[in-house]
Amino acid sequence: MDKRYKPMTAIEQLRKRQEILETINQNPDWPFYKVARYIRTELHLTLNEMAKITKIAPQTLQKMEQPNSNPTLESMMKLLSTFGLKIVIRY
Repeated sequence: MDKRYKPMTAIEQLRKRQEILETINQNPDWPFYKVARYIRTELHLTLNEMAKITKIAPQTLQKMEQPNSNPTLESMMKLLSTFGLKIVIRY
């Protein structure tokens, strides 16, 4: 947990995750880097903590959060599936 914030209880974490999922679902036009950064910052996680949860290297996560990033589909799916999200392709 980012030390700038008070740790959340389990119930607060669950509510926060639900809010995050709702916000992301309401904004399907967000680019991937914005979604990745939003999840981590809203849950008050450091890159190392997010890496432990997602099993993705901190450097890879940091790159994923950059506007000019080009993550692999596998990395994107790994991050999103950890939080119960999927990639949807629309035409």
